[in-house]
Amino acid sequence: MVIDFNSPNGPNGAGRSGQTAGAAGKREAASVDNTAGQQSAPQSTQSESNSSVNLSAQAQQLQAIEEKLRDLPEVDNERVSQIKQAIADGSYKVDSSRIADKLLSLES
Repeated sequence: MVIDFNSPNGPNGAGRSGQTAGAAGKREAASVDNTAGQQSAPQSTQSESNSSVNLSAQAQQLQAIEEKLRDLPEVDNERVSQIKQAIADGSYKVDSSRIADKLLSLES
């Protein structure tokens, strides 16, 4: 079946109603495939358990770095306390040009 996207309500009758009926048929076919896939899943799990993966040295380094990063706290409490103290005693200065540069770099 040919669908003319330039003329959705064209003379060949393949308008929007034809497209939605085709989509509904595809959804029904997909749901049938999904139920069949659920029944065969235990068989594929058995074959996958025998396979192995070898990581490159670079991938192993990245994995080690990720593990170290997970151990670090999300917030540097020492830095936060320094900034709070600087704000409290009035020594914290805002660099407006640096803030503007950072905002502009986010847009590009």
